[in-house]
Amino acid sequence: MRAEKERAAARLRDEHMLVAEFARRLRKRAVMDSYAGLRGQDVGLALAAMLDSVSLVLDQIPDQVRRDAVAAARCDRDGPDGPNDPRRNRKGLTSGDGH
Repeated sequence: MRAEKERAAARLRDEHMLVAEFARRLRKRAVMDSYAGLRGQDVGLALAAMLDSVSLVLDQIPDQVRRDAVAAARCDRDGPDGPNDPRRNRKGLTSGDGH
């Protein structure tokens, strides 16, 4: 029973970190877009703030909301095809959208 609780706590901690990191990436993209002269960064900033709030109370929100937030964060981190996605960890000039 204790080991099960420890695994659940570790999973919750990992999910919190994943969703919080997703919020940081969204915020950074929104700020970078504003530097590039693009408009509409308020949506990215609003979503980042919402994800920050969700990450703080992952154990108190409905399971479906938690699962969706974690799935979106994993998709953003790993790409739509998961860890085997060829777009994962792209660097350099080919890392932008459409490449």
